[in-house]
Amino acid sequence: MEKSDDRISKLPDDILHSILSMMPMKFIIRTSILSRRWRNLWKPIWAYATALDLGAEFASGQTPEEFVATVNRYLQLHKGKEVRIFRLPHIPCNPLDAEKWVEFAVAKRVKKLDIDFCKPFKGSKLCKLPNSLFTCDSITHLKLSRCDFSPLLNFKGCPYLKTLHLSDVTVTDALFESMISNCPLMEELILKHCHDLTHIKVSPPDLPLKSLIVEFCWDVDEIEIFAPNLRSFCFSGDFIPMYFKNISSLVDVLLKGICMEDHYIGKDCITVLHHLEHVKILTLFSGSLEYVGLVEEYTPEDLPLRFHNLLELQLVLEWFGWSYLPSIYSFFENCLCPNLMMLFIYFPPIDDPSQSDYQSEELLAEDTPDIVFDNLKVTKMNGFTGLKDEMLLVKFFLENAIGLEHLVLAAPQKAVCDVAKDSALECKSDFASTRILHRNQLKLSESADTSLDRLCERLFILVKASSSDARILICDYSEVNDVLFPRHKYSDFHGLLIPRFT
Repeated sequence: MEKSDDRISKLPDDILHSILSMMPMKFIIRTSILSRRWRNLWKPIWAYATALDLGAEFASGQTPEEFVATVNRYLQLHKGKEVRIFRLPHIPCNPLDAEKWVEFAVAKRVKKLDIDFCKPFKGSKLCKLPNSLFTCDSITHLKLSRCDFSPLLNFKGCPYLKTLHLSDVTVTDALFESMISNCPLMEELILKHCHDLTHIKVSPPDLPLKSLIVEFCWDVDEIEIFAPNLRSFCFSGDFIPMYFKNISSLVDVLLKGICMEDHYIGKDCITVLHHLEHVKILTLFSGSLEYVGLVEEYTPEDLPLRFHNLLELQLVLEWFGWSYLPSIYSFFENCLCPNLMMLFIYFPPIDDPSQSDYQSEELLAEDTPDIVFDNLKVTKMNGFTGLKDEMLLVKFFLENAIGLEHLVLAAPQKAVCDVAKDSALECKSDFASTRILHRNQLKLSESADTSLDRLCERLFILVKASSSDARILICDYSEVNDVLFPRHKYSDFHGLLIPRFT
């Protein structure tokens, strides 16, 4: 055809509106730049849309003043009676604009409200939320960031609120407790970087709370939880006194405790773990793991901890220059996990390249603790590069996990070091290819010319010396099977670790 024929643009408005109504709103609005025919087709769709996401697409390339004008113009075009979702991230910290937009959402009987104010200038206060928000009885999901959370003194609660996310928000103990007491349907609570909050108390016995995340709320010095329906609990920050009561439904826990090398803090950590002995899924970071490693110094009379229900364990080793091997051994010596089936270990980036310079005979001569894992089927090590401590852990599990079926060794996500080529192992961002080692299947090349070949050679020495029938999968980070991901995933391992529950 010499000239293309735009048949879609020739369709009647009703048909085009029907097509547009099945697209995300941000793409619908973009069609206005296609041609004069499409310039105003999106407006009737927007006028009665129930999901308004005024996010990055609206703010891109605009000054704060232009962004405010754009939002005001779009909100004036809306004629519908209801808005289910209203998302407004990174709005300028102007109380008048904020009040106007929140009142718009309240008037539209909003159900899911997400408001993220811009970070205030140094020395200025967080933007205070308008009172109209706390009179809205239609909200089921509320997410607030970078603002002053101050409900009315006569606040009667949000009767249908199920999810509350507060991030970088100022909230007092009294207001927080009032919010919890007056939201009888709350199922999910997330608190991140909250200010002025010193005591987190979740105690209404009938509260259907299922998930609680407390992340880096540095002013908090005590947590009290009475939650019979709680299934998931995540905590990140300084270890503080935590009091649990009636948490029999709790299934999975993540603890990212900051190690302060304090005797009493160590006892707090052990006390918390005693309350959590019944959980099925547990994730511990370096600080928490180190406390457990020193448990004999804190509470020798309380040993051992008994995790009889634990099926999945994840150990995240995030610190540089830390000898993690003794702490891992100590954990399994002091914490009985007879039914553990899946173990995940994240190694930190390499801090001591000299660990790669060792002889295979050293691995065989090194003693490891005699701890039997009766039910461990899968062990996966992320960030594996073949350092001596990593290889000793491989030896440890090959010798003691009598029913081990799969040992997955995944390369680092990114290159973290540059070891000389003449050393025992050349560290790369990924392995040259995927290899599977098995006592009856492996055929080594005649000359180990690549780092992967050298690694396989060392691993095979360990395999031959053990009686394990486990299959060892050595793979690139990107080739790891999704089935072998743990319950707690992470958006950025080397940055701030944020749980994503699957």
